[in-house]
Amino acid sequence: MFLRPTLAVLMMLSVAVATLAQPTGDSALSSPENGPRITDPGRHAITGGTVHLPNGAETNITILINDGEIQRLIRKGDNIDLTGYRLWQLNDEAHVYPGFIDPWVPVETPEHDQARPGRHWNSRITPDRSVLEGAGLDDDTAKSLREIGFVAAGIAPNDGILRGLGAVVSTAPPTTNSAADDPTIFSRDSFHALDFYKSGWSRPLQYPTSQMGCIALIRQTIDDAQWQASSGTNHSHNSLDALTTTDAPIFFNIDHELEAFQAHEVIGTFQNSRNLVLIGNGTEFKRLDAIAETGASIIVPLRFPRKPDVSSVGKAESVDLSTMMLWEQAPTNARRLAQAGVTTSLTTSKSRKRAKFFDNLHTAIDAGLSADDALAMITTIPAELLGVDSVLGTIAVGQGASLVIASGDLFDPDAEDVEIRDVWIEGTRYEMSEDESHPFDGAWTMFVGPEDNPSFTMPFVVDGDDITIIEDDADHEEASESDARHIQLTDTTISFLVDDSKNEETHILSGVLSDGRISGSGISPDSNTFTWAATRDDEQPADDDEEKNEEEASKDEDNDKAPEHLPGYPFGAYAYQSIPEQETVLFTNATIWTSGPAGIIDNGSILIENGKISVVTSSDIAVRLPNGARTIDLQGKHITPGIVDAHSHTGTWTFGTNEGAQAVTAEVRMEDTTDPDHINWYRQLAAGVTTVNTLHGSANPIGGQNVIQKVRWGAIHPRDMHLKGAKAGIKFALGENVTHANWGNDGRDRYPQTRMGVDTIMRDRFTAAQQYAHKWTSWFNTSGKKPDSVGMSDSLAKSLEAAAKSKGPTRNNDDQPRRDHELDALAEILAGDRLVHCHSYRQDEILMLAEIAREYNFTIGTYQHGLEAYKVAEVVRERSRGASIFSDWWAFKVEVQDAIPQGGPIMYEAGVTVSYNSDSDNMVRRLNTEAAKAIKYGNVPEDDAFKFVTINPAYQLNIEDRVGSIEVGKDADLAIWSGHPMSTFSQCEQTWIDGRQYFSTEMDDALRTRITAERARLIAKINGKPDAKDEDEDSDDDEDSETPERLSLAQRIQLDQLRKHNLNLWLEGKSPATYMQPGDCGCGMSHLGVIR
Repeated sequence: MFLRPTLAVLMMLSVAVATLAQPTGDSALSSPENGPRITDPGRHAITGGTVHLPNGAETNITILINDGEIQRLIRKGDNIDLTGYRLWQLNDEAHVYPGFIDPWVPVETPEHDQARPGRHWNSRITPDRSVLEGAGLDDDTAKSLREIGFVAAGIAPNDGILRGLGAVVSTAPPTTNSAADDPTIFSRDSFHALDFYKSGWSRPLQYPTSQMGCIALIRQTIDDAQWQASSGTNHSHNSLDALTTTDAPIFFNIDHELEAFQAHEVIGTFQNSRNLVLIGNGTEFKRLDAIAETGASIIVPLRFPRKPDVSSVGKAESVDLSTMMLWEQAPTNARRLAQAGVTTSLTTSKSRKRAKFFDNLHTAIDAGLSADDALAMITTIPAELLGVDSVLGTIAVGQGASLVIASGDLFDPDAEDVEIRDVWIEGTRYEMSEDESHPFDGAWTMFVGPEDNPSFTMPFVVDGDDITIIEDDADHEEASESDARHIQLTDTTISFLVDDSKNEETHILSGVLSDGRISGSGISPDSNTFTWAATRDDEQPADDDEEKNEEEASKDEDNDKAPEHLPGYPFGAYAYQSIPEQETVLFTNATIWTSGPAGIIDNGSILIENGKISVVTSSDIAVRLPNGARTIDLQGKHITPGIVDAHSHTGTWTFGTNEGAQAVTAEVRMEDTTDPDHINWYRQLAAGVTTVNTLHGSANPIGGQNVIQKVRWGAIHPRDMHLKGAKAGIKFALGENVTHANWGNDGRDRYPQTRMGVDTIMRDRFTAAQQYAHKWTSWFNTSGKKPDSVGMSDSLAKSLEAAAKSKGPTRNNDDQPRRDHELDALAEILAGDRLVHCHSYRQDEILMLAEIAREYNFTIGTYQHGLEAYKVAEVVRERSRGASIFSDWWAFKVEVQDAIPQGGPIMYEAGVTVSYNSDSDNMVRRLNTEAAKAIKYGNVPEDDAFKFVTINPAYQLNIEDRVGSIEVGKDADLAIWSGHPMSTFSQCEQTWIDGRQYFSTEMDDALRTRITAERARLIAKINGKPDAKDEDEDSDDDEDSETPERLSLAQRIQLDQLRKHNLNLWLEGKSPATYMQPGDCGCGMSHLGVIR
């Protein structure tokens, strides 16, 4: 058996056997030994090096191992009897760590057969599937983990939504002896593995196609499992039972930092709290505060983005600031999570190369992660998360003897050539690398005579089998070198010849290594003997030049570190450091467009306090100014209510706008997937928009639930955008979209295919909702149970009661109904507690929905688009709260060919509440001028025309008591314009929401200045340039630089053209990253042919 010198066996006090031999097992599953038993006492003693114990690192420790467990930890001075133990001696530089644990390693797991009894209807729901049903941890993955010190892995099924049950297994290789035990399974059914898996829009469509559909499916499945377990209803054993019978934490895999909140909220469906462990993606620092508030633990990969290429003008302009910021801050993720109090572990999964784990870990440590925290993140913390801390994670008596032995400190980024030498798994040693170094390697200084006053000194360097003599005396201006001859080395002895280059004589030297010092004797050319000694030069004090270089290197490292303070929310260019303060402000001398009974007030004043409007008056009436208030003089300016957009999809594309696989998806909720980071929110603020109705798409006759949001840019949590207490709503759709009329043969896989089918399925679901509400109401009355006993809100129970009335009096019902989130929403419609906002074009379909509303006695919120609603304006007026339409879009498909720009004014004259909406991230920035089109096409009075984008949409959404007009008691949502609010020459100068100034042109200028400076800093950093100009560098720009100006219109056009140019390159199959770009030759954007 070959042993490295640094781990040499000094004595064998037991019978020697091969290190990797597996003894005959005791398991009932192991086959009988066919021959002599393989035996191994399994008794080892590891001594030396630095041992990392639970209370810190210690030296002079001997670890006694017996039968795979740590039997005893012996400190210096303790009595020790190593009889029967195999001794492993480590050198002083070695480090011994607890075996590392990767808590999340997805592995291939067989899918359950469709014919399996008790299988869920959705193939992605397999909570009863065990990861151990397959091969488990494959040999290649186990080896790759073992090579970097991981002795155990939490393995999980690698696909699905409710994926199944994970386990904790050993990374030991499989035995070659059939009679030996297989690698240990430390824990079965250790956790439930979940994921936001969605099928997308590939054919055939499979539910769910969207993130919100995935969330709805998880929510429904959890409720179904709880209903089965608690309702008392007899049911056959099925796949959902595992969710209630297996008490284990939830390990939820996420691929976006916003998914952390989605996972946290949907797991709240469990009536009994479950520990949530998030498998992150490495960008959690972008939403750090809110993630910490969830209380979830997190497992993060060390996955860092590649350095952006900004090496030319064109390349630099094509990289946005957030990309550069992400590159700089990503290595701080683990450290920031730990500092925020989040229980954090690390995984090798999700990284490009598992073997680079420690390289990436060193990057994280350089970014501020402490070595102690880093060690805990791959030992004690994952052991606790996986519930195996009694056998793994620490070096302690009674723990499994799973260890990592390294040649140096693995967690020191500055340590050179540190390698993992051995990995011990349950008392079995696996050699990872050989130590090719020699105990004598290094720089030495030999001396003759007293050490403090030697008569002769000679530096020399040992490198393997070579010894270099360094001669440095008065006769040499610089040190000269020569090679020793006849070198003989063992682990503890050294012998060599030294030639004196001056006198051409030879000295014989021999010595013994002991306690880091060489002591020996020598023979001079005249045959006289002498004694000598040598000490290592490693600890010699650095000279002044070395100290100076180290100080400069330290300064360079400080300059290279990412800024400690993150930019705010949302992470990126226009981040706000904090939510604007709520102010008390008196606006004076403005033209006030109230959109209310007061009409337009000239030279008016508005006082806002505590987020509400408290005074609206003409300027000739004095207003008492509260303490701490400030006054803003708006002479010559106009102030309006914040604009309300009744049809928005801003921020929905991140996680999906449509759940399109099923005809009815009333269970999905747009509020579940809010994205507050989308830059268009900021642009809407710059256009005076303060409130939007975020709608599901139009892929289904009955779509998902909408959410009304305020444009609170900089929100810490996605739900901070939501308008609390707003009237609930839902998206319906009619026409070509829902019948897949334009999808060709690919669209023939889903009912309905005709407009008649749309009518039928709506009636079917409303009838089902009535029956459902009747069952629940009768059960509540019979059982005397409260709604919260089954996880239902009081408000929903009241809606069910109201919806049940159409089915007549309730009867006794002892059987608890099954909760159906789809029918919950439809029952709320029947109760009048949820408004229908229906995508509609043709008049016949508009009438059809009106008839359904009459029969089932509910009021439609809005006809969205409603391009033929002008033909049936009276019905729209009677059966809905209005029509929210396009101002002048038409002829973009067959079913809108009868649309006319006069449609809005015609309905206005017929008494219909009309609004203009955007349905576009672009159009929403011009809704003020869209309102002017009501004047152009229908001579609508300008005061009423502006209501098309303020109070009218607010009324349609049933939030007119909160927003849409400037009236006392309403939310202080205001837009201040440089001139007439419907003029194309006017600019929104300030936007206020809830009495907070969320936008102003001054704030925007300051942000742009900050962005320019930050881009310059990061580009310089990426390109390896210093942030500050070298003092010795000649420069013609010694004068103080001016503050960067806001980009001119021409510059903005150039930038826009560059982006379009890049898009065209992609469409042509050319990569903008490698293709020559405008600006590369220093001629600006003139090559594009648009700037002349």
